[in-house]
Amino acid sequence: MPMMPPTFRPDGLLPHERRRLYERIRGTPTDRLYDAVWSRAARSFLIGNPLCRYCDLQGIVTGATVVDHFWPHRGDTKLFWQREFWIASCASCHSGIKQATERAGAKAMNDLAARLGISRPGGGSKV
Repeated sequence: MPMMPPTFRPDGLLPHERRRLYERIRGTPTDRLYDAVWSRAARSFLIGNPLCRYCDLQGIVTGATVVDHFWPHRGDTKLFWQREFWIASCASCHSGIKQATERAGAKAMNDLAARLGISRPGGGSKV
């Protein structure tokens, strides 16, 4: 009976082991500043900003369910709490448009920021 060839795993880990290692390195949501205080602040922000700003750019009306930190904070507490950089977003846009823009680089992020009327942290234009 024929046998399957061995699967190439450069790090020697199975997919579920790789994900578990990534999550351990990444830390818990609380380690990344997403705690009860954030939940209350995000809920309050969504009450005042109920529509997805990314959908609005396309002329679509969609309810927001996520508060997005437009500029990635990467653990910077000061940037994390700057409400002027928070964007009300639907889950689809947060996982799609926003993530694709971040992967596209600084120019794409700056272009989207300009369309949304958002400045750079510190007032600069570079990401």
